[in-house]
Amino acid sequence: MAQSAAATEVVALRSTRGRNCLLVLTVVLASASAASCRPDSDPAAPAIVSPRFTDVTAAAGIARTAQTYDAAVGDFDGDGEPDLYVGNHATGGMLLRNQGGGRFVDVLSGSGIAPRGDQHGCGWGDYDNDGRLDLHVALGAGRGLAAKANRLYHNEGGGRFRDVAAAAGVADPTGRARSTAWLDVDRDGWLDLLTVNWASPSTLFRNRRDGTFEDVSAASGIGAYSATRLAWADVDGDGYPDLVLSGTRDGLRFLHNDAGRRFVDWTDRSGLGAARSVQGMAFGDYDNDGILDLYVSSGSDFSDVVLAPASDRVTFAFFAHEAPTGFDFEGGADVHAELYENGSLAAVDRIRCGPTWRPETASFRCSTDAAASADPPEGALGFFLWREPAGREPCTGCPAVYQWHLRWRGAGDHHLSGILEGARRPASVGLGSPPRTGGSLWRGRADGRFVRTAPRGLEHDADGQAVAWADVNDDGWLDLYVVDSGVDGAGGRNVLFVNDGRGGFIRQDAASGATPSSGGGRGVGAHFFDFDGDGRQDLFLTNGWGAPPFDHGPYVLLHNETPPAHWLDVVLEGVRSNRQGLGARVEVTACDRRQIRLHTGGSNYFSQSAIGPHFGLGDCARIETLTVAWPSGIVQRVADPGIDGVVRVREPDAAVGGEL
Repeated sequence: MAQSAAATEVVALRSTRGRNCLLVLTVVLASASAASCRPDSDPAAPAIVSPRFTDVTAAAGIARTAQTYDAAVGDFDGDGEPDLYVGNHATGGMLLRNQGGGRFVDVLSGSGIAPRGDQHGCGWGDYDNDGRLDLHVALGAGRGLAAKANRLYHNEGGGRFRDVAAAAGVADPTGRARSTAWLDVDRDGWLDLLTVNWASPSTLFRNRRDGTFEDVSAASGIGAYSATRLAWADVDGDGYPDLVLSGTRDGLRFLHNDAGRRFVDWTDRSGLGAARSVQGMAFGDYDNDGILDLYVSSGSDFSDVVLAPASDRVTFAFFAHEAPTGFDFEGGADVHAELYENGSLAAVDRIRCGPTWRPETASFRCSTDAAASADPPEGALGFFLWREPAGREPCTGCPAVYQWHLRWRGAGDHHLSGILEGARRPASVGLGSPPRTGGSLWRGRADGRFVRTAPRGLEHDADGQAVAWADVNDDGWLDLYVVDSGVDGAGGRNVLFVNDGRGGFIRQDAASGATPSSGGGRGVGAHFFDFDGDGRQDLFLTNGWGAPPFDHGPYVLLHNETPPAHWLDVVLEGVRSNRQGLGARVEVTACDRRQIRLHTGGSNYFSQSAIGPHFGLGDCARIETLTVAWPSGIVQRVADPGIDGVVRVREPDAAVGGEL
C-alpha cells in the first residue's frame, strides 16, 4: 500500500461476539485501492437472506408498558455500549444503560434528568465538542395553554447531567415541541439545535461556541413553519444539510439550505410537492447509485374511529366537529361508559346521561330511568348519552334491546375518546373518513430533485408513522421498516420489506419476528442499532401513544439472529467538523460495489440518535476503500480498513485527498 504524505490514526474495535476487545491500528490515507475482491456470487444479484428476529425484551430487563412517544440511542457514558433514553410522554422517562451481556438497567434516578413532563422529541448530541453526548428533551406546552421549558442536559461525566436550557437560551417556553434534531446548519464545526413545533413557530438555535445559542428562527426562515416531524440530509451535495418537514399546514415541505444563511422552500422545485399526507420520513440510498432517496409514510396522528373489539364492548376516538358527532349503537337497558376529553377523564359537568342526569365520575353506568329520553336540549355542550324509550325483544323471553346514541356537542380543539361496555353494532354519525395510508418512495436524482417510483413489492396499507432504512441481513442493500400505528383502540403491526438488490422488495411475514403487535397502544418508533456488538442490526420498538385510554404500549427489543455476514461499523471523530461528524458522507467500496451513508446519527420519528453508519458486506471479505467527506470539506480516504468490526476514523487537521 502506497503511503501518502499525511497519515491518520484509525482505531478499530474488533470482535465477532460483542465489543470486548480493543485493537489499535495505524493506517494511512490513500487515494488508490488494491485489486477488488469478488465474492463467489454476482454482487449485482445477491441471494436473498431472510431475516430472523427474537424478542429479548424480558431477558434484557426492559419489559415496560408506558405512554411512549419515542426514544434515542447513544453511548452517553463512553463505554462503547449503546444506551437508550425513552421519554414516555407524561408517564416518566427512563435512561437505560447498556450493561453488556444483553442487559439494560434504568439509571435515571440520580442522573439529574427530570423524569416527568410532556415529553415528545429527544436527541443525543455533543453540542460543546467535549467528547460526551448531551441530551435535548423537547416538551409540549400544555395544548398551547401553558408555559414550559425544553430541557438541555449537559453531560457532566460519571452518569450525571445538568439542565442548562435556560442558561443556554434554548428553553422555548411557548413552543408545542414535537421533533428535535442536532445538525451543523452553517458547517462551522458546532452543532445547532432545531425543534419543530406543532401549532406554534418552529425554532432554530445557532451554536455560539461558548455554551449558549442564538435564536435565529426568524432570520433562518424556520420560524415561518409549524410542523410535527423532520428529516435532514444534504440532498444536492453542496455540504449543507437540507430539511424535510411534515405536518405543516401545507403538507410536506422541502427546505433548501442556502449556505447556512437561511432555508428556502424548494418543495415544488424538488419534485416533492405531490407528497402531501406525510408522517414519517427517512433518507437512504436504496439502489446503491450514490444518490440519497426518500421514503415517506402516509397516515394520521388522530382519526375518527369507532370499533367493536368484543361482543359487548365499543371503543371510540374522534375530534370535535361543527355539528354534533358520535355514533349510534345497540345495548340493553343500561350501559357502562368511561369518557375522556383531551386526554383526561371528562369533567362531570360536561356529561349527561339522558336529558338531565350527571354522573359523579366520568366512569359511570347510564341506567334505565335516566337514559330514556328524546334528543338532548339545544345549546347544551359536552357528551350526551341516551337511548330510545322503546326497545325490541330479539327473541321470546330475551332481554330488550335498545337503540342508543352518543354525541359530542361543541366545536373547537377537543379530542374525545372512551369505552362503552354493554354496547354493540356501532354506526358512526358525522365522523370523518378513514385516513389515507401507505407510503411512497421518491428516487433521488443527481440534480437534487426527486421522482416518485413504485418498486415491486413495496405496497402496503399501514397507517405509516416512523420509517427507517437498515440493512437487516447485511447483504449490502438497505431494507425498509414501516411502523404501523393502527388506530386508537386497535394498534397495528409493523411492516418489514427486504431489498432484493434488483430494484424491488420482498415483504416479510410474521415468521421473521420483526413485526410484533403494538399491544394496547399504537405503534410509534423503530430504532435499529447493534446492542450486543455482533454486527447485526437489532431493533428497539416503542409503542403507546394517541388518545387515552388507548395510549399505553410495550417496549419491544428484538435481537437480530439472521445468519451472519460480513459488516463494518464506522465511528467518526471530527476535528475541524463537529465532534460527532454529523453531516459527513461515508462511502465504502468493496467487491466492485459502492455504498454510501449520510451520517445523521440515526434520526427517527420525533428523535435523533447518536450512532454511526453501518455497512453490510454480504460475503465480500475485503473493503478496498473507506471514504469520508467531512462537513468541513475535507475528503479522507482510508485503504483496507478491515471488516467485521468497528472502525474509528479521526478527521485530519488539514485537507487531504481533495476538497468537497
